[in-house]
Amino acid sequence: MVKMTIIDFLKDRATGNADDLAFRYMSNGELDGPIIEWTFSELYHQSAGVAEDLVEQGLAGSSVLLVFPPGLDFVKALFGCLLAGARAVPVPLPNPRSKNPLGRILNTARACDASTVLTDQEIAAMAAPMVSELPVCLRAVTDRVATDWAGPRVEMNEVAYLQFTSGSTGYPKGVAVRHDNAVSNIRVMGEMLRLNSTKPAMVWAPHYHDLCLVGHVLGPVYYGYESTLMSPMEFLIKPVRWLRAMSHYKIANTASPNFGYEYSTRRIKPEECEGLDLSHWVIAGNGGEPVLQQTLEAFIKKFGPYGFRPQTFMPCYGMAESVLFVAGLKSMSEPPKVLTLSAADLETNTVRVLADNEPGGRNIISCGKPGSDHRVIAVDPATLTQANPNQVGEMWVQGPSVPSGYWGLPEESAATFEGRLADTNEGPFLRTGDLGIVADDEIYLTGRLKDLIIIAGRNHYPGDIELSVQQSGAPVRLGACAAISEPVNSAEELVIIAELDERRLPADAQSKDPGSESLEEFWDLAVKTIRGAVSMRHGLSVQSVVFVKPRSLEKTSSGKPRRRHYQKLFLKGDLDVLHEKRLPQTA
Repeated sequence: MVKMTIIDFLKDRATGNADDLAFRYMSNGELDGPIIEWTFSELYHQSAGVAEDLVEQGLAGSSVLLVFPPGLDFVKALFGCLLAGARAVPVPLPNPRSKNPLGRILNTARACDASTVLTDQEIAAMAAPMVSELPVCLRAVTDRVATDWAGPRVEMNEVAYLQFTSGSTGYPKGVAVRHDNAVSNIRVMGEMLRLNSTKPAMVWAPHYHDLCLVGHVLGPVYYGYESTLMSPMEFLIKPVRWLRAMSHYKIANTASPNFGYEYSTRRIKPEECEGLDLSHWVIAGNGGEPVLQQTLEAFIKKFGPYGFRPQTFMPCYGMAESVLFVAGLKSMSEPPKVLTLSAADLETNTVRVLADNEPGGRNIISCGKPGSDHRVIAVDPATLTQANPNQVGEMWVQGPSVPSGYWGLPEESAATFEGRLADTNEGPFLRTGDLGIVADDEIYLTGRLKDLIIIAGRNHYPGDIELSVQQSGAPVRLGACAAISEPVNSAEELVIIAELDERRLPADAQSKDPGSESLEEFWDLAVKTIRGAVSMRHGLSVQSVVFVKPRSLEKTSSGKPRRRHYQKLFLKGDLDVLHEKRLPQTA
């Protein structure tokens, strides 16, 4: 086992690779815009200055919330905490549209016993009046640069940072990631991605999310590769910025949820692709949400002429509870493997592989194999024994990357991190809550255990239903709908909640009152389109179709729908509804 902490690697890079480029931040996403670059030496001395300041304030051994906009101030604050022996707690900036914008920060501070919030100087000055009466101390990150640092010795078994989960199925909880967990997972990541110092990487994911934090902030210090960072907002505004940076800087490795590839395919215009050279692209990680074959095929078709290769795609599987990676290992010379399973049999948790061209199939893309020293098994959640090969089970994970639990939550930690097989008592395993199968050591995911919609005794995966809605032609924003259930007359019925794509609203309807004939026709057609698609593809009737305002459905930090949260809002009548249509209830 590697005995060096993240800090040991940082110090080694600062001396052995002092002048090598460590980080590049594209402030507005444009190649000719403001760009900030730091070498490993600059990174270390900037971070050491933060560490000195934290130690002087008596914060060694404490939890420190990092509330930063995208940029390198966050990076130096993170490493400053690690150097000082403080527990870094990355959290997103407050949402100004929220009814309680500081609520998440305060709840997180209480959950991890943090008394200090570290941010940049601009936000500190702006937010000072808001937090003056709150039980946290707001501090601006220092500009101090330390030429020499002899701080406290950090051990492998010490908690490096708390990664608060994105909360797609519950309230956020802080995963206590030790140095040995992080180093183990970074090693696994390198094994899967074939990382080394000559393969530059790039990401537009949120800096506080594990994808950026581990793969593109901690990973470069371990392996010595340069990391280019871009704000997710700059990507969303103009997705071609991502590919232009990949082309210009000859980036070998990047990753995105499936949404990013889908969004790029749809939004990047042909004329924007002129001059792109994607031939240096070696790994296109795809994880954090279901990987769709049609997305991969469409991306390959559009960007193949510019050097993108099918084998570049690497669907992967991971979560904060395993630091980042669980699986993703695949051949570098072949595209991802695909299993076509009977959709009808999946409704009863049965696995049946279909022959070529056999109807009724659902394509499941392999998320690859686990890394060395790690193991993934499928477990029957009812009996807590290993699932049969022809049975869908819950994914249980074992290995040195898996932390011991959530910070300060012993009961939740035991339920999630201490799974044991009922017949052999083997364990402990991380119970992921993800459903799927393991075939030839490759992982194929089918859905989430807690999100299953059970109607008339059959299982329906909300992700499949949501995809049908997205592909129906209804005026729904990309990636902004959710399939949930509601109890009706002692049975579960299907509800579709969707954000309206306002660009599809008829021009004459936009200026009329809500009851206008044109607008009513628009809503009627939208509802019929959704109900027709779900009925045809899944044999289900939709009890309620609910259209809500654009950008009103809060997602997890990785862009996944918070279905259980939406369900609670729907049942309480708290959604921001534009239009709702229910089927008549029968006794």
